[in-house]
Amino acid sequence: MTKVVCLFILCILSTATPAYCQSDEQLMHYSDSLYRRIQQVADREEKAVSLLDLSFFWSDYDATKALHYISEAKNLLGTKIRTDYYSGLMAFYTASVYFDENPNKAKGLYMQAEALLKKTGSNHKKKAIRYRARLWGSYGALLQREDKANEYVQILLDRVIPLAEQTGDVTLLGNNYQNLAMNLMNQQEYGKADHYYRKALALLRKKENASEERLTLYVNAARNALLAKRHNQSRLMLDTAASIAGLIPNSIYVPMYHTVAGSYYATTRNLKKAHAHLSQGLLKAKNLKNDELIATLLYDQFEAYHQNKQYREAKGKLLEVLPFIEKTTSLANKQMVYYHLATTTVALNQYQEAVKWYEAYKVATDSLLVNKNRAQILELEQRYRTTEKEKELLQIKSRHQEQSLALQRNRNIAILSASLCMFFVVLGVTWHRTQKNKKRLLEQKELLLQEELKNHRQESKIKMYNAMLQGEEKERSRLARDLHDGLGGMLANVKMKLSAVTDSIDKQNVDVVVAHSDLRSIIRQLDQSVNELRRVSRNLMPDSLLYRGLEDALKDLCKSMTQPNISVDFQSAKLRRNYSQPFLISVYRIVQELLTNALKHSGAHQVWVQCSEENDILYVSVEDNGKGFNSSSENINLKGMGLSNIRNRIALLNGHLEIDAIPGKGSSFHVQIPADEYPDATRP
Repeated sequence: MTKVVCLFILCILSTATPAYCQSDEQLMHYSDSLYRRIQQVADREEKAVSLLDLSFFWSDYDATKALHYISEAKNLLGTKIRTDYYSGLMAFYTASVYFDENPNKAKGLYMQAEALLKKTGSNHKKKAIRYRARLWGSYGALLQREDKANEYVQILLDRVIPLAEQTGDVTLLGNNYQNLAMNLMNQQEYGKADHYYRKALALLRKKENASEERLTLYVNAARNALLAKRHNQSRLMLDTAASIAGLIPNSIYVPMYHTVAGSYYATTRNLKKAHAHLSQGLLKAKNLKNDELIATLLYDQFEAYHQNKQYREAKGKLLEVLPFIEKTTSLANKQMVYYHLATTTVALNQYQEAVKWYEAYKVATDSLLVNKNRAQILELEQRYRTTEKEKELLQIKSRHQEQSLALQRNRNIAILSASLCMFFVVLGVTWHRTQKNKKRLLEQKELLLQEELKNHRQESKIKMYNAMLQGEEKERSRLARDLHDGLGGMLANVKMKLSAVTDSIDKQNVDVVVAHSDLRSIIRQLDQSVNELRRVSRNLMPDSLLYRGLEDALKDLCKSMTQPNISVDFQSAKLRRNYSQPFLISVYRIVQELLTNALKHSGAHQVWVQCSEENDILYVSVEDNGKGFNSSSENINLKGMGLSNIRNRIALLNGHLEIDAIPGKGSSFHVQIPADEYPDATRP
């Protein structure tokens, strides 16, 4: 009985963290150090998970701090908290906070976390499996506290260990093999426990940075071998544990090593070494301020003295154990200590004191029996109530059996009638929906047809306009050619002949001043006519556009349209020389129309023309400092300003026109045209 109680304490301690029983100052210093390191993490998700781990650290000491770090992690995750993975993590870490305070709530949260993590996608699948192994281990530990050790063992075998194997984490798997071994040891299944201790040792023996895990594993395996009376195996395990304890002298598991070593030497009748180990372990447990370890070591010292019949020293150790036992709610431990105090005082012939301890033992025993009897009475009452309820149910069932048959017949008729009604209702609803869907489909088809007709009309208009533009450009080219080659040549010939006559008159010194003056006037008028003819011909189809490219053509256009009171500036950048002829003509006409508008309507003193290409987009801007106009007004004279033709030309090139104009502050026209596209409809 003593060994089982001590073993139960040992199992609880084996799950503690290395920071267990540190001072408040040490805890805060350690926590602040971790928090500073977490703040340096750049990735928000990684930082959030680190904060959750920090909350897990505080869950053993301060629930408020633990919940604060969970809230901070939740805020950091933002909308990602809605995913199955992170919602599962929140449930898992919150359950850890309520592990001791509210076990039922913790169990509910663990199952909530399991349901969420089980649905996690491939991105976090492996991590989710690891958390599932951990949560099932914690859930099983809560069952063990409810004296459901068999259920805990089943969870370890069916849930925790298979999940740990999937993660490939040797430490996680080894620790759970050890948890399973400790539970089997607690149930006195020493052979099975030894099997799982060996499996854990095989995984953790050569694992780096796992000294804590190996120390507790060798200590517990030594305890199991000692309880199974395999003393040589226990000694080998203790020797290995001693070498590991030398590497980590401040570990919480060092006092546990001394506890098992003391029990070993007490069993083998080497009381000197037993007391040395127990005293050393007790000193370390007191330094750690771990009451459970102190009580365990004091009780082991009692057993060593008692086996050696040193009753006075044994009684002293029991009296030292007593304050720790009386602080707990365990009646079984109190019963055991009171019993040994009574028998020890009898051995010391202290009968009056022995009576006191027997009375205390009797009270503890009666309390245990009362609790057991109460539980049995409650169980019997429950059974009685259940039986009475079953009888009442049978009587009610018997009384209402005939009524039930009649009701069943009526119910069948009602169900049949309702089914027929429902059938006709469903049939009517289905017919109505079918007709409604047909009507909707007809309306949609009609809308599509109207849209297609609209698109077809639009395409027809564009084709007609494009054909008109092509005809116009051909006619302009023909007129320009005829004017330049025909009428232009004739006027030039007349000028040459008149010039020859004038020269002849000069040589003959004929005194015909008036006639000579008239001839000069006619020649000047003829020069003006030739220039005007050239200007008209150039406007109809400029040679520079056909032979020198867009940049030179626009430059000549701006130069030709400059007037004494209006300056037209031209700037260009990154223009190619290999644009297609239809594209060149269209762009040229657009700029020509915009400049004509500016000269006619703007009243400006300065006009700026910019043309450039960037990423296969041709950008054209025509700006003036004239009187401007209200571009948002619906009363713009589109025909008078030629904007309708401009928009149509730009639309044919799949381009876009933006107008930025303010009354009194000038106007700007910005055109964007894809330079690498040209609709087939515009090709001559």
